[in-house]
Amino acid sequence: MGFINHKEYTIIKKHFVVLFFPLAKFIFRGLITLSLTLFVIYFKDRIWDEIVQIFFYPLIIIFLTYSFFAFIQSIIVYYNKLIIFIQDKIIIFRSSLFLQDDLEIIDVSKIMKIDVQMHWFLANLLWYGNLVIEQQRDELFTLHFIPDPYKALQLLREKTAYLHTSDDISFFKVK
Repeated sequence: MGFINHKEYTIIKKHFVVLFFPLAKFIFRGLITLSLTLFVIYFKDRIWDEIVQIFFYPLIIIFLTYSFFAFIQSIIVYYNKLIIFIQDKIIIFRSSLFLQDDLEIIDVSKIMKIDVQMHWFLANLLWYGNLVIEQQRDELFTLHFIPDPYKALQLLREKTAYLHTSDDISFFKVK
């Protein structure tokens, strides 16, 4: 669902449940706009025409434009938040239209503990959760809304196991 797996890297996108809240906000704003439009239509003869033309129509258009723009922005942010597992690093990439790109790099060799958190019934039903990564200096990184978090945990464990076994092999090499 949210995994793109290659030999050298794995890309994980957020779970689609992240889009439910912006969609609900868009529908709510649309209902407010619809109710304001119906209010203006029903009471147009009781309200002055100047107030309707100068205030209500622009207010409806601005509110509808804002709600549509906010929904499109949340979709763009959803598709531009990526987690990339490379052989020895985890790259967390966040991008949007307006904000500067954010890039975090976690070294896999410094990871001490990886936990999976799946809270509530919906998370278990739709199979998403959080990955909590603890580094050596008590740094915690929480990766939210990961689809199939146990698969992501297994991929991370494979990468850390491979990294530690290659160190041991190079240590015991006879020259």
